[in-house]
Amino acid sequence: MNAIDESVTQVRTLEAEADKVFTAWIDAAQLQGWLAPIAEADGRVGGHFRLEVRTPEGSHVVAGEYLELVPARRIVMSWVYEGPMVPTGKEPTRVEVEFRPSGTKTEVRVHHAGLKDPTYRAAIRQGAWTEALAQLDSLLSRRPS
Repeated sequence: MNAIDESVTQVRTLEAEADKVFTAWIDAAQLQGWLAPIAEADGRVGGHFRLEVRTPEGSHVVAGEYLELVPARRIVMSWVYEGPMVPTGKEPTRVEVEFRPSGTKTEVRVHHAGLKDPTYRAAIRQGAWTEALAQLDSLLSRRPS
């Protein structure tokens, strides 16, 4: 029996320093600029976040908690999706983000684990994080240093 890989990993090098990239993941105003137009975030260990994107299919809501924060190096968070891609209810997962600085650039590695629902897993595999990281790169490259 073949085990189903319930994780997705995406890697991208961004045109920004690691401290700026890290902050963009924990600051609500910046999250609104690249991940979700409606965002709340308490960027500390034990702090919670909530993201919402409204589409014609319905609201896509993610809520979670920052479990580990190592400035400019690593973020681990719970990630609970509730929306039309998972009609059976909430999809609790885990997202780990690693930052590898290289001068004025940063390699970002997003590992999204625990994707049990096949519809949601397929959406993540088809580029949800690819698109998000492209939007983050665009946001950060527009900002002055």
